Amino acid sequence: MIKIKFIQFYENLNKSEKKDFKKFVSSGYFNKGRDFTSFLAAVEKNLLKAGNAAGLIKFLSSELLYSSRSVWNRLHDLTSLADKYIAVKEINRNELLFSNLVSTYHINKFEYGLFTQKVNLSKKKFSKTKKGLDTNYYYYQLLQQLGNSYIFQNKNEPFIKNLTEQVIYHSASYIINHYLHLIELLQQGNLSAKEISEKGLNFLNDSNTETFLNTLKENYYDLYCQVSFHYNIYKAFLLKNDVSYYHNSLEFFELVSKKANDTYRSLFYQLLINYCIERTNKNEPEYYNELFRLYNQKLNEGLVDDLKVGNFPINNFRDYIFVALQLGEIEWIKWFIENYSQYLPQNVRDDEINLSYGILYYHESDYNNALLFLNKVAGENYIHYMDSKYYKLRLYYETQDYEGAILEIDNYKHYLRSHKEIPDTFAKPYKVFIKEYSVLLNAKLKNKPEDAGILAEQIKSKAITPRRRWLLNKLNELINRK
Repeated sequence: MIKIKFIQFYENLNKSEKKDFKKFVSSGYFNKGRDFTSFLAAVEKNLLKAGNAAGLIKFLSSELLYSSRSVWNRLHDLTSLADKYIAVKEINRNELLFSNLVSTYHINKFEYGLFTQKVNLSKKKFSKTKKGLDTNYYYYQLLQQLGNSYIFQNKNEPFIKNLTEQVIYHSASYIINHYLHLIELLQQGNLSAKEISEKGLNFLNDSNTETFLNTLKENYYDLYCQVSFHYNIYKAFLLKNDVSYYHNSLEFFELVSKKANDTYRSLFYQLLINYCIERTNKNEPEYYNELFRLYNQKLNEGLVDDLKVGNFPINNFRDYIFVALQLGEIEWIKWFIENYSQYLPQNVRDDEINLSYGILYYHESDYNNALLFLNKVAGENYIHYMDSKYYKLRLYYETQDYEGAILEIDNYKHYLRSHKEIPDTFAKPYKVFIKEYSVLLNAKLKNKPEDAGILAEQIKSKAITPRRRWLLNKLNELINRK
């Protein structure tokens, strides 16, 4: 990746967005009379062959007959225009944000007539619009401005009613985000449920939340369903032994998802999916069926933004394949790769496709094709690298290429030592696998079934992940050859 701010922004735009951005920068209002047409054309022409920042600057200087300083100045100007482009797009995307900005202008000018017209129109649109995570907060801001106008105009009675609505929407927004943050803490393993309680972070006790929900249920039913979903999915993560909260979440999800925008619906799905993934990590394989159902439902609704993300591990393409593998859905995996790899960012697409086919062929016991595709994985992203190495280790064992396995173990260990940016939560399972795999390999090469037996008993006392399940099968093969 070329580490120039504008280039990083520009490379992440799709074809339609690039066309839109070029139209934006051609506006004299934003570009201050400077024409960027030829510069952007030169960027596109030289981007792939440049390789790095210095190479791109050199190519652009040569083609445009600019000094290096002039090239950097143009890139700086385009970065500034990119920021404005993002701001305009976000304002256009978010009607309530747009309304808040316009109504703020009117009220600051004491234009109460124009202000009231704008606010009333926005309130009507709010009742019909698809809701997002931030919608309630923006609506609260609108209500706050309306309340201020009542104060200025000495309208006490409507102000009291307005103030109640402000509290409702502001509280709902806060509660939803509070539970989202607590779920994140629980998921990342930063804090346990006990630590969250000890630090007082869960000060929204059940009694207060449920009282507030009863208030919402009477007069704000849609908001009640929305807050209820977040409350129940938080409780599901917190109290993992009580599956009723997950089932409650599903019920509220069905009620609220139809009135949510695509981004918010995707968040609902991701929370449900993450919960199920945690259950599978606790050796509850029945949740793979639930995961597969959620993935299919999500795809059927056209929600694929998580596949377009270039920042791993947020991109979930590999998770779809992993879940389908656990259920033996080989044909589905082929269909998924063929139909949905097109949504992957260009800079990771080849690695993701090659890794996916490598894993697929491995599970079909077509080891030649599996190795062919796994060797094509460049591994610029640590997730792709480590997954490809993991499957190559399995493949070398299955094909009895023990020399290749030993070399791969050394490469794997060196990579983990030299890449400190890899989160411990991600690296640890791979380190454990290498350690246990090494014992398996040593027991195989030195014909020591007793060592295999000791490791097998140790593994049985732990959570049986898919990695450990494969190891356990191979250990049992050695043990049974006594």
